Amino acid sequence: MRGIYGCGVLDAFLENSISFPYGIGVSAGSANLASFIAEQEGRNYRFYTSYAFDDRYMSFKNFVTTGSFFGMDYIYSELNELVDPINFEKLVNSKMEYYVVAVDAQTSKPVYFSKEDIKKHKGDIFKASSAVPAMCRPIEIDGKEYFDGGVSDSIPVRRALDDGCDKIVAILTRPRGYVKKPEMGKAIYSEILKDYPAIIKAMNVRHYIYNKTLENLFKLEEQGKAFVFCPDKTENVSLITRNKEDLVTLYNEGRVSAENQLEKLIAFMNE
Repeated sequence: MRGIYGCGVLDAFLENSISFPYGIGVSAGSANLASFIAEQEGRNYRFYTSYAFDDRYMSFKNFVTTGSFFGMDYIYSELNELVDPINFEKLVNSKMEYYVVAVDAQTSKPVYFSKEDIKKHKGDIFKASSAVPAMCRPIEIDGKEYFDGGVSDSIPVRRALDDGCDKIVAILTRPRGYVKKPEMGKAIYSEILKDYPAIIKAMNVRHYIYNKTLENLFKLEEQGKAFVFCPDKTENVSLITRNKEDLVTLYNEGRVSAENQLEKLIAFMNE
């Protein structure tokens, strides 16, 4: 739910005709970016502030009945394709190169799905990228299982650089100065994920990788190679927040943050 900050940033980009040649998204960020590429301003906002309040979206009832706290089929099939459909045609035919990050459930290695994969599997790609281990069952695609891409590549800066990007515009969901701590509930997630030992190992060290990636990103920023958007504070918004006022506040912060830095961003991109 903290992804609503990035939703605000991207809506402001759409309103001001800001575009990019390359995009890569993880978990909720991948869905935010998909609506941006499809040029559907306001669409993700509806997901965070309207649909998310339905128990089919996220609830302990879901977890008990399906093994997944988040209703992946409801979010990424029913809503995403029928109720408030994404413009798949515009998304997959966009000139923007685009990747969605998931992680292989057996190896814990990151997997980067392309628009060709989205053409074939549609919402299943976003389910895979957003299936939080222990809170969700893995998503099967072509006989292989996947979990949330954040397990191994939460902020895919290295991938973007390897793909030839010489500048990075990053949208984070945590405030500047945030330091990730070890995952809570190790004994619980280790039991739930006992059939996925590689995922357990990756979760045990995730905070090291995350913090090192942040350190590298901010070094790039100091060198003039990265432009970073991050919220001032997020203590009122958690992974599963349902307080609409807090969510709208964080969305508005994203919009204002982008609008206030628009000239600076354009200058950075044109240098």
